Amino acid sequence: MVSLGGAARASALLAASGLFTATAIGAGPAGAAAGVRFVRSTSGSRGAQQGNRYIIEDPRSVFAVATDRQVIVFFEWEGEIGLHHCEGRWKDPSGRVVLTAPIEYQAATRRFGIYWTLALAETAAKGLWALEASVDGAPAGTHTFEVTTSSAPAPGRRILSQAEIYQRALASVATVERLGRAGQLLGQGPAVALDSEHLVAAFPTIEGASTLRVRTAAGRQLDSQEIGEWHRREGWAVVPIAGHGLAALSRGPGPLAVGDRCFVLDSAEEGDRVIIEAGIVGQEASPGARLRLSSGFAAGSPVLDDRGDLVGIVTAPGAEEGPGPAGTMYTFAGPLRVPRGSLMVLADRLPVAPTTRTGLTELAARGEFLTPLSPDQRLVISGVVAARVERVGTVMMPQDQRYVFARRDGEMSVFIQWNSQVKRDAMSRVELYDADRRSIGKGAPAKVKLRPGEFAFSTWTLGIARLPAGLYRVDILVDEAPVWRGYVRITD
Repeated sequence: MVSLGGAARASALLAASGLFTATAIGAGPAGAAAGVRFVRSTSGSRGAQQGNRYIIEDPRSVFAVATDRQVIVFFEWEGEIGLHHCEGRWKDPSGRVVLTAPIEYQAATRRFGIYWTLALAETAAKGLWALEASVDGAPAGTHTFEVTTSSAPAPGRRILSQAEIYQRALASVATVERLGRAGQLLGQGPAVALDSEHLVAAFPTIEGASTLRVRTAAGRQLDSQEIGEWHRREGWAVVPIAGHGLAALSRGPGPLAVGDRCFVLDSAEEGDRVIIEAGIVGQEASPGARLRLSSGFAAGSPVLDDRGDLVGIVTAPGAEEGPGPAGTMYTFAGPLRVPRGSLMVLADRLPVAPTTRTGLTELAARGEFLTPLSPDQRLVISGVVAARVERVGTVMMPQDQRYVFARRDGEMSVFIQWNSQVKRDAMSRVELYDADRRSIGKGAPAKVKLRPGEFAFSTWTLGIARLPAGLYRVDILVDEAPVWRGYVRITD
């Protein structure tokens, strides 16, 4: 500690302490000292370590000498693992540096932080103070706060422990089951209460359903044949369920940004729910962009801040977001019960007072639901998209297989090898869709004659020179039911 005299006495005492968190954002060479990126700063009069985190228990920026005995300012950065020279420079309201507090800190992870404590005396100068931080000689953030004579305003909502966040999130979540026409289970996932009459789930959780069945932790079972507002590309849908009995979470005061931390209530197929600390590590470039989380979670899981407020939900990237063959998607319960994702849509993108209602049957008729692959997909051994199909020896083979084409390529070919162990006569064709799931081209039906022991294939050539740049879906149908699906990107 340092005692100040003379004109600098207002700043009284100062102590400096170091802290590292256990949440690593990548890795770096041990012992390296390089530039850091400022993440955040927070002030308050009380702080404590909770598990891996140091938290300010009463976050605020106004302090009164009559009631407050100290000001704690916590800085957090991302930088290289290794030794860093950190320094805090306290400035009084006149802008004069009244104390400099250096500290050598050995960072064990890329995310690390330091807090400095300023003891307030009754003679402390009133007005706007600042703590300027530097790391390795470079400016690393400035935090300002006000010192007053009157009582300070009530502190903001306190930071919750991880256990408290878990209980808060748990009370807001149910499981939504996606049922087919015969009542068979197609899939399931978590849904979060928006208010007393609406839940929000990931769009893949509800896609293709004839009925949505909501199961709560209290044992209630509620059915719906409609959804409210929805956004397929952002990956969410509102499920109207009056009287669900869940506790709706308050929404966070502001959006998260890259570098922030949050908590996700993750769900497993068995219905188990666990709270996991996550980091925001990236952002989509498109308008209304979703943020990218540091790990994958069950789509529809709530994302909360450290005050237990809802800041978003996890969404699963669909096959439409990237080129390549689509995964297995049966009309009965497939191998993937709980879709997972690493993107989150911010809570402020979700409706505050949902009002619309649309029947699941109507959505299917309008083509909003992606038709799942039929069980006849067993007729397909493999399917690829290629620049061309040529004869190699006695058989035809795809050449230059890929899923990204330029318009100057002129055309692309789809090649399907059929399962010759099955005896079947059927009609096949190809259909091309744009990113909005609108059909933009259908091929003429062609007969498929499958016989055991005989090599069988089909190929289609599609002209692409006049197609706008974008992502397209290719479906191969047998007797008008899709058995293979792939996505291709066309560029300029």
